[in-house]
Amino acid sequence: MQSSLSQPWLFPDAGIRAKNRAVLAPLTHNMSLEGGLVSDNELIWLEKAAAGGFGTLIAAATLVADGGRCWPGQPALLNEQHQARFAEFARIAAGHGALALVQLHHGGVRAIPGLNGRSPVGPSAIPAGGRYPLGVEALTDEGIEAMIAAFADAAVRAYGAGLHGVELHAAHHFLLCNFLNPEVNQRSDKWGGSAANRARILLEIIGAIRARVPRSFLIGVRLSPESYANVQGIKLMNQLEITRLLAAGGLDYVHFSMGDSFKQADEFVGESLLALIASQLGGKLPLMVAGKVQNARDGDALLGLGADLVAVGSAAIGNPDWVKRQSAGQQLIPAPFSEQWLLEQGFNERALDYFRTVPGLLL
Repeated sequence: MQSSLSQPWLFPDAGIRAKNRAVLAPLTHNMSLEGGLVSDNELIWLEKAAAGGFGTLIAAATLVADGGRCWPGQPALLNEQHQARFAEFARIAAGHGALALVQLHHGGVRAIPGLNGRSPVGPSAIPAGGRYPLGVEALTDEGIEAMIAAFADAAVRAYGAGLHGVELHAAHHFLLCNFLNPEVNQRSDKWGGSAANRARILLEIIGAIRARVPRSFLIGVRLSPESYANVQGIKLMNQLEITRLLAAGGLDYVHFSMGDSFKQADEFVGESLLALIASQLGGKLPLMVAGKVQNARDGDALLGLGADLVAVGSAAIGNPDWVKRQSAGQQLIPAPFSEQWLLEQGFNERALDYFRTVPGLLL
C-alpha cells in the first residue's frame, strides 16, 4: 500500500503500536450462535481480515448485559464461554501481527423487546407508542451503576481473552449515545443536564476499566458527530465537548462514525466535518473515522484532513484483503457483491439475510 495508511501508529498513552493505520470497522453480521457465542464463521471472516493486512480489527458490537440485544446473532461477552471464543479471535489476530479489539454495546432505547423479553431501558422514560411499542423504562441510579459494572466486567473478560482493547459504543442511538443526547436524556440528577453529567456514565465506565486492567489495554469510544435519519439531538459542538472530557479521562482514541467521512458539517455550511473535528480536537486525542472509505486514496485523503486512523466498513465485507490488495495495486471487488463471493469470504446464510437489508451491498 503506497500510501500513508501503511505507516505504523503508536497509541501514545498505552504504548502499544498498530502496524498500520488501516482498521477493520466493527461490522454487524448476525453470525453469532444462540446465546451470543462467537461462531466459527465469524472467526473465519476475522482471520481473512487479519491475513488481509489490517493493522487493527474491531469485532462487531458485543452485548454486555441482558436486555440490550439489538440483533439476532449478536455476539456477547457475559461469561467464560463467551470469553473463550474471543480468546480464539485474539490468537488469530496475534498470528498476523494485528491488534484485536471488541466493541462493547448495549442497545438502550433501540433494544428489541422480542429479542430481550422486556421493554428497553434508557436514561429517561419514553411513553409506549410509535417506535417504542412497550415504551422505554428509565434506569434507576442502581441500574446505571449495574450498567457501568457490566461494561467494565466485559472489558475485563476481553483483557482476559488476550484482546488489546475495547471500544465503547456511544453512537447510533444506543444506550451510551442516549445518555449523551440532551433530547433523550431528560434527567436532572448527576447523570443528566450538563455535558459533564451526561458524559458521566462513560467516564465512570472508563475509570472502572482502568482500575482493573493495565494501562497498555486500549479504550476507545465511538461517537456520532451529528443527528442523522430520524435521530435528533446530536449536535457537533456538544459531541466535541464530550470528546474533550473523554480525552482528559484516560481515553486512547475517539472513533467518529461519520456516515460519509467527506461530508460538510450540518451546522457549519461549507466546512469539512472531519477537518472541523480534527481542528477542534487539536491533537489531544487520536482520531479514528469511518464512513464511505472505498480505497487507499480515500484513506489518504482522510489522513490529510486530520484523521489518525481510518476504519474500513462496507468495502471490507467483500475485500477482507483490502490492505494487501491496495498495497499490491490490485483492483478491489466493488459492491454490490455476489452472495457466492461473500459465502467464500466466510459469511453464512444468516449474514446474507442481514446484508440483504443493506441497500447496495448485495447483487
